[in-house]
Amino acid sequence: MSGPTMTSNDTSEITRPNWPVLTLAFIAVVLDGYDTIALGLSVPSLARDWDVSASHFTPALALTSLGVAIGYIAVGRLVARFGCRNVVLVAVGVFTIGSLLTAWAGSIVELTALRFVTGLGLGAVMPAAVAQATALNPARFRQSIAVFVTMGISLGALIAGVAGSQLVSNFGWPSVFIVGAVASAVLFPFLWFGLPDERAVIGSVPVADAKRSASVARLFDSEVRTRTLLLWAFAFLVFSVFYIFSSWLPTLLISYGFSTGLAPLGSAALGVGSIIGAGILIVGVLKFKMTSVLTGTTAAAIVFLVISAFLGPDKALLLLVFGGVGLGLQAGMIGQAAVAVSIYPQRTAATGVGWASSMGRLGSVVGPIVGGALIGLGTATSTIVLLACIPVFAALIVVVILGRVRTPALSEQDVASHARA
Repeated sequence: MSGPTMTSNDTSEITRPNWPVLTLAFIAVVLDGYDTIALGLSVPSLARDWDVSASHFTPALALTSLGVAIGYIAVGRLVARFGCRNVVLVAVGVFTIGSLLTAWAGSIVELTALRFVTGLGLGAVMPAAVAQATALNPARFRQSIAVFVTMGISLGALIAGVAGSQLVSNFGWPSVFIVGAVASAVLFPFLWFGLPDERAVIGSVPVADAKRSASVARLFDSEVRTRTLLLWAFAFLVFSVFYIFSSWLPTLLISYGFSTGLAPLGSAALGVGSIIGAGILIVGVLKFKMTSVLTGTTAAAIVFLVISAFLGPDKALLLLVFGGVGLGLQAGMIGQAAVAVSIYPQRTAATGVGWASSMGRLGSVVGPIVGGALIGLGTATSTIVLLACIPVFAALIVVVILGRVRTPALSEQDVASHARA
């Protein structure tokens, strides 16, 4: 595959934002975010149409996250071998086809298999898009760019929640996946012609050197080992709780009196809160360390979870409070990618973002399983919400410790390629 090229031969020479690359990377991640929660908001309608309990869809939700986690883990090596552009193109193609075929799934087994394959594409998109956007933009903006591109996940979730409510009500659950597939197919030619090969821009390196830089072993160099482990723990905890609600909130809202047509608005509420949380990160990092901002947003998630557990059946207020939950949790999910970008050198960025996100995705496998088990046991929604506070509190402790860890002094070359964490 080939694409437009540029003439700069080193990332340090890039002085202006590359808006076309930023825009395309962002939109690709938006569609990633849309497709990621498409199944969760379709579950109430699927359960009704297929005449099964909602908990029967736990394997499909969990295998989607497992596929994404595998995509995250593999992306570093793929980028080292084929480049960010080619990985983004193939990944978008995979989840476009997978989403389209999902609309015609006729059983839970078919649905689960298709979502697993789709998840492989979804997992590769975000780390590769972040790596390319940061590589082709000024180094001083790396952390802000990582937040901006990753914020596409939140916007995608918001669009899915808002559009999903109308699509499910008027056209049935398959329309959610068809719309996502069509949007991705429309984007594909823009990616093909608009994304440059970053290796032609900043200069390529021998494949063997690129693979060594992309090795997971680089994440355990003495300078970053402790921060890597803490970052992975934080990502696991935050993702696990967010995906309990991303996967099951429409179902949980049924117990509050929401109809199957209105229940997807819960996903929209999470999405709105997520956008606000991302905005807080972008503004907050201008004055504070990212870990300090994440401490505040994680604490906010706990507060909103506790409030939601004791609310009555006021639908508008419930959506508002769950928006606050989305603010706190999604800020953590976006922020962990920005911390990863700041910890590791540029050549290791895709691997660092991918592995941190994969640890999160392992949490997103566990979250839906735990949520489905609790729902299957008939656990009250308020109890499920309060139990979710436990891992979020653990994440709060981890991010506080992460912010206090100091790394050894960096060389001048390292300083040039690292941002403030």
